[in-house]
Amino acid sequence: MGNKLKAISKVSVALALLGAAVPAVEVAPTAMAAKKTTKKAKKSTKKAAKKSIKKAKKAKKSTKKTSKKKATKKPVKKVAKKKVVKKTAKKAATKKTAKKVVKKATTKKPVNKVAKKTATKQPAQKVVKRLTMADKYQPQVKSGTVKVDWGASLTSSLDGYRPEDFITNKSSLPSDVDYDYLDKVDTQKGGSYTTRIQATYSDGSKEVVGSVTFVVPTTDVDKYQPTVHDVTLEYGADDSIEYGVDYSIRKYFITNPAGYFPNDPIFSQFKSSSDRTQFDLNTDSEEPFSVTKPGTYTVHVKVTYPDRTYEDTNKFKITVLPSQAETIKVAPKASSFTVSSSSALEYYDDDLGDTLVDPSFFLTNASALPEGTVVHFNGSLDSRYTLDPGKYEDYLTIKFPDGSSYDTDNFIVNVK
Repeated sequence: MGNKLKAISKVSVALALLGAAVPAVEVAPTAMAAKKTTKKAKKSTKKAAKKSIKKAKKAKKSTKKTSKKKATKKPVKKVAKKKVVKKTAKKAATKKTAKKVVKKATTKKPVNKVAKKTATKQPAQKVVKRLTMADKYQPQVKSGTVKVDWGASLTSSLDGYRPEDFITNKSSLPSDVDYDYLDKVDTQKGGSYTTRIQATYSDGSKEVVGSVTFVVPTTDVDKYQPTVHDVTLEYGADDSIEYGVDYSIRKYFITNPAGYFPNDPIFSQFKSSSDRTQFDLNTDSEEPFSVTKPGTYTVHVKVTYPDRTYEDTNKFKITVLPSQAETIKVAPKASSFTVSSSSALEYYDDDLGDTLVDPSFFLTNASALPEGTVVHFNGSLDSRYTLDPGKYEDYLTIKFPDGSSYDTDNFIVNVK
């Protein structure tokens, strides 16, 4: 209704403008002219009215279209704004919560607090360096080269090679200073050795005060190198080894060729010579080496040369095998035997002594006995002669060629 009123008002305004546009005629028109002019005015007003109506209709249509467009666009904008607001609100919420969590985690700083406390407890002003005895004293070491006797001790007061023996200003130093060599000096091997001297004071402080150069003379030890090897020996083998006979030790354990050593005792002319090279067997265990004690021994040989210098060989092993008595077992065939009084049971041998005439009569496995084994009665029964009838109790002793032996159990001999 409001739109119609606006259109009518526009028409009336147009008519008024047209009326004002008609010029005033000074000469009064004729009736025909008046009619024509009125007709023309009517036509023009009709055209103007039609145009205004068309414009009003167009205006209506455009207002409808714009209203529709505005109506459709508004809800889209509102929805978009709401969504944007919600998303930003969520993001803001998440950011706030994340910030809160970080703040809570970072508010506790126990490490920083501890570091600050320890820093405050150790001010730089309180750290005062105390002078040690090593700072106060300066021992002086005798300069030059020292010739040392072969095999001399560098720690014995008798030889005069202790580190304190080379301090020249001991009277101005504390009496309880300990001096030590820091570098090894082998006085049993020729050559030149330089070793530092360290002073240790009663307050625990230490300092290196100087060095000493020792010269060890070249001897037979530097000229010869004894070599050894592991050896397996039969039980009871050459017992001269056990008693320390040096030529036997040289023969069994030293691998250097004959004549390698000065006055080598492997040759008969040097066996008893006082200036021969000597060989002594030493074990590393409490159990002494013996050819009559089966087992394995770790040993080394001390080699002493004619110039009285000496050295130890590398360690090696000697294995003594079990005895024949341990490996060959025989026993009486029975607890009693019956024999004739007309025949002797034993005979006497100059090398073997009393020996059974027939060991297989009394013993099991007698054929396993090695040649040279001696079997004889060892009790009260003297069977080299014919026996009187009666009952005798005795036992047998078996002696093997390697020197081992054992006794059988007792048994009865009935002589008839």
